[in-house]
Amino acid sequence: MVVTTTAPGESMLPTATPTESGAYGEPMDVLDIPRQIFPVNQKILQTEGAGTQGVFDPVSTAFLSPGSTAAAGNNLVFAPMIRGMPPLGFINGMQMTMQDAGWWNLPWNYNMVESMDVIEGPPNAVFGELQANGGAVNYITKQPYFDRFRGSVWDTTGMYQNYLWGADIGGPIDKEKKVAYRFSYLGMENGSYYQYQYNDQQNFYLALSARPTDNYSVDFYSDFGTYNFNVMDFMNRPTNELIDNGLYQTGALPPSQVGFGFPNFNTYAGPLVPISLRSTAMNPASGGQGMSGMLQLVQNVTIDDDLHIRNNTFAFYIRSSLIDYAQWEDIDATGDYEVFNRTEVLAALHPEEALFEQHIDAGIELGFQRNVDYEAVSFFGTQNSWSVANPSNPALANPNLRNGSLSSSFAAGVGNPLAYGGGDWPIPSAPAGWYFEPLNGYSLTEDSQFWQVAPFYQHNIHFTDQLSLLVGARATGLFITAQTPPGTPAFLSTGYDAAVLMPMVNVSPVYKPFPWMTAYFDYNWGYTSAVGVMGGYTPFYDGAEFRLVNQLIEGGLKFSLLQDKLYITTAGFSQDFYIANMGMPPTPAYIKGFELALTYQPSRNFWARVQYMLANGTENWSGMPVGPFQFQTYSTSTALAQGLPLNNAANYPPGKYAFIGWPDQTLSAMVTYQTDGGLGVTLSALVLSNQYLDYSYNLEIPTEYVINARLYYATPRWDFGVNIYNLTDNRHLWFPYGPGVTFGREMDTEQIVAGLPFWVQGNVAYKF
Repeated sequence: MVVTTTAPGESMLPTATPTESGAYGEPMDVLDIPRQIFPVNQKILQTEGAGTQGVFDPVSTAFLSPGSTAAAGNNLVFAPMIRGMPPLGFINGMQMTMQDAGWWNLPWNYNMVESMDVIEGPPNAVFGELQANGGAVNYITKQPYFDRFRGSVWDTTGMYQNYLWGADIGGPIDKEKKVAYRFSYLGMENGSYYQYQYNDQQNFYLALSARPTDNYSVDFYSDFGTYNFNVMDFMNRPTNELIDNGLYQTGALPPSQVGFGFPNFNTYAGPLVPISLRSTAMNPASGGQGMSGMLQLVQNVTIDDDLHIRNNTFAFYIRSSLIDYAQWEDIDATGDYEVFNRTEVLAALHPEEALFEQHIDAGIELGFQRNVDYEAVSFFGTQNSWSVANPSNPALANPNLRNGSLSSSFAAGVGNPLAYGGGDWPIPSAPAGWYFEPLNGYSLTEDSQFWQVAPFYQHNIHFTDQLSLLVGARATGLFITAQTPPGTPAFLSTGYDAAVLMPMVNVSPVYKPFPWMTAYFDYNWGYTSAVGVMGGYTPFYDGAEFRLVNQLIEGGLKFSLLQDKLYITTAGFSQDFYIANMGMPPTPAYIKGFELALTYQPSRNFWARVQYMLANGTENWSGMPVGPFQFQTYSTSTALAQGLPLNNAANYPPGKYAFIGWPDQTLSAMVTYQTDGGLGVTLSALVLSNQYLDYSYNLEIPTEYVINARLYYATPRWDFGVNIYNLTDNRHLWFPYGPGVTFGREMDTEQIVAGLPFWVQGNVAYKF
């Protein structure tokens, strides 16, 4: 968590320090990196309150980079969506592969994060990409203190039962100050503005580092967390009346009649009624529990000034279970883990020995991942069948009573191999009453393991001080075994063994006509793969899911002006990619756009940040037998007006469709002034253009805004701060369940999230 206020004089400019990020591996100034990359430090995280809810909320996420968004209704993600597409996540340069579309089934631990680099567009050949993505986030975890012992204790308390606390200590271990440590603890007992939502977690982070000689260093990072949560907040039945006027469409079926497409809504619809925006379409008995563990060992050997060897070993473990009674979804990840190791050699060649200045980064990454996961999604996409509010018949509208297992349709699927996903069968590792579907497609049910062998090579040639060329290549080989998990009836069991090769290349010419200006072009092409929700491979294989092309073409300009007090970066980009489909070829899609970002810090006391993106995304279903799928292809108000059923679960016709749940334009700004005495104030604002929620483009979130503020005071021993969110108390603030081409877009006509109203959060820290 973030508790220390940035002191006057600390530079907020991205050009202040080199970055060794998921962009290109070797240390480079941001001005010279041929890609849009946005370093995010503690000050930015603190100002926007990122992590103080334990989840990626859509407002604070949008300030991280021009293309950052959050899946508002599905908070179990560990990185923001980027340019309307799923992200990849890295920790100290190593990829977290146990995830899909950023979803990893537990809240995230911000407390171990020192800073982060948001990379727009797919990673390069050194870091690689296994899954389809629009970009990546590389988390740099907290580092030990070598200079002296120091620490802090802190508390954060806010409205709506928002309670977090922690401690952080570190310092040298030996007299020579060659060995140091850092320990950090986070405790959280969060309620929520939203009904039935909570997040309780405990995280313990430890870092140990040693510098025994000038030529060798070793860093060890670890984290352990426990979680008890219910954070998937949403309201059902989004209509323009709800979005514009806060009026909810009532009318409910008895649980026994809930299903897809029957009967027509006008036969049981109720009146429009005002509704509290705190309401959710959740059952309070729902929730999840789990634990996670991370171990990482990074070794660096310096042979001489021009030759370095780096070895990075990373392991992550997750055990979790989650149940949502309202739509009857249960998940049991029985203990998944990944172990990856990357060894690389970084060499420099100089003009006197190789004609041009050259930098080489070459090596191999080896890895192993194991998944045994169970999931049932029996009533996923039937949310509109019940009403959160219905004054004429509260018994049928009370979400406490919404339990999918009470439906006759659910009972008919238990032990029925002809039902969806091969029917519902008991999960061997879970309590009685938990079920899984062995054949539910690109979902979570899987018993898989894979080995990875991925050699890579990157070459950065500086022809002159002004002109350079960076090229890279990677060949990721996967050796996969995937099958239905234990507990699957023998007559439904299936699986495969496969060896696949996923190549990638990147080419980036860079021209620097002046020391304060860089012009670059970047081409990145590679294969990615479709995976199950926890990043393993489901027991279905037709080969196409391992040939999902991800291609980026980007050109941009970067400037460091006014004696390095103003940094400007701008780029135009086009990214082509494929959406995996079950039972038919993948769907081509693309996004084209323009970004502009600037940071201005003319003095030690003032800084400002502005980010803008204009982007249009398209799903091209023209050559497909069907168009995109949604669990309801029209709004609830349309169903009432035209006598149509809710939850019709259908495809649109073939054609080209613009992204839904996606603002074509995003603008964010942040301004801070801090006195030499430690008193400071920050104002920030976010503006999102309109967002459509269906592919008929009738259901719409209009253009919206939110303004935040922060007041703080820092002394050598104490930090005090107050964050004020939604300063103007804008109640016309809504977010789609799934943005862009994330899986959640299929439920955007069934699930919508109300933005938080005016709320206040305070924090205090004592430093020693």
